[in-house]
Amino acid sequence: MTRQLFEGIKVLELGTMVGVPYAGKIFADYGADVLKVEPLEGDPSRSEGPFLKDIPNKETSALFLHLNTNKRSITCDLSTASGKDIVRSLIDSYDIVIENFNPGTLESLGLDYEAVTSDRTDLVMGSLTSFGQTGPWKDYKGSELVLQAMAGPMHMNGDPTKEPIKLGGNLAHYHAGLSLTYACILARLRVERGGSGDHIDQSVYEAQAGFRDRRAPGLTSASYTGRSNKRGGSLGRTASGPRPAQDGYANIMAGTSKHVPAFLRLIGREDLAEHPDAKKPAPQMSTTFIEEMEASYAIWLIERTKREAVAATQSIGILGGAILTVEDLLNDPHYQERNVWEEVEHPETGSIRYPGRHFVTSGATRKQMKRAPLLGEHTFSVLTDMGYTNSDIVQLRRTKVV
Repeated sequence: MTRQLFEGIKVLELGTMVGVPYAGKIFADYGADVLKVEPLEGDPSRSEGPFLKDIPNKETSALFLHLNTNKRSITCDLSTASGKDIVRSLIDSYDIVIENFNPGTLESLGLDYEAVTSDRTDLVMGSLTSFGQTGPWKDYKGSELVLQAMAGPMHMNGDPTKEPIKLGGNLAHYHAGLSLTYACILARLRVERGGSGDHIDQSVYEAQAGFRDRRAPGLTSASYTGRSNKRGGSLGRTASGPRPAQDGYANIMAGTSKHVPAFLRLIGREDLAEHPDAKKPAPQMSTTFIEEMEASYAIWLIERTKREAVAATQSIGILGGAILTVEDLLNDPHYQERNVWEEVEHPETGSIRYPGRHFVTSGATRKQMKRAPLLGEHTFSVLTDMGYTNSDIVQLRRTKVV
């Protein structure tokens, strides 16, 4: 049987919230041994909703449960000398360390890359911050909203007559976490080929500049033309974009001159399909023609479910997709046939379905997903394996080191 992609790699996660835990999740979900070091009060994402039954509980945060599958957890106070000793010893036995402390913090603790690699050359450390380890903005704070606004495609989102709007969720931090994983994997590959380790300085700000969702193409275009992309709103969106169907919304791109005649025949307007405007680019179509096509389209669409409408347009080669809700995805026949969802049992939530993978590998058998750890669940076993006695651990707990 082929091993899991990252089986045999040990990753120490000194990160909170989204970016670094997402990087750790990718490693853990594909076989790496990932140990998460949490502050005594827990990763702040444990306090982020939604919660089971809307009751705040550090063990039932959906965000935490999603980001921390297949990991182990210990608690440790790094502000104490004993806590620093524990983490330093752990670093010595791990292949990759990923962290998101503010620049300079690990150095003040004596745990920065230079300090922990003084007697080894094979360690890979990935540091994720808002703006990087150097530069005039390195100490700036950066929320998801701030980073999407400064570096992402936010200036192109929303109606041009109103304020720009951010993309939902933590997209910038997920993207940066994915970028960090990729960089750490490449550095680790070099180590396994006999080379040295590396310190990866990954900023969310700079990851956004290379983001494929319009930002990178927009920057490339601006470098050629000197002009920045702007929000276009609904201009030029004839018979294209989200429209209401019987049970929600469908996003069908039918408004190009290549597709309009066939689309009009599909919706029962053969007469309009023969109209001269049907073969023109949308900006050259007459207002009367557009209004009549849009009205017929609206009637046709509202008489069908979003999946039926998409199936009909896809059958004649028109790009489109139903806008699926979370409930739609949970019951999606395509996801079900490909076993995307996975049932995971948790002592606080019971059995819940999780998205089980990012991709399929042909050789490795997919292992049952392990739930996210309870806060500090593995502290005792990890410290015992490190050589601490029961009385040592009792003392560490009494003094609130772990």
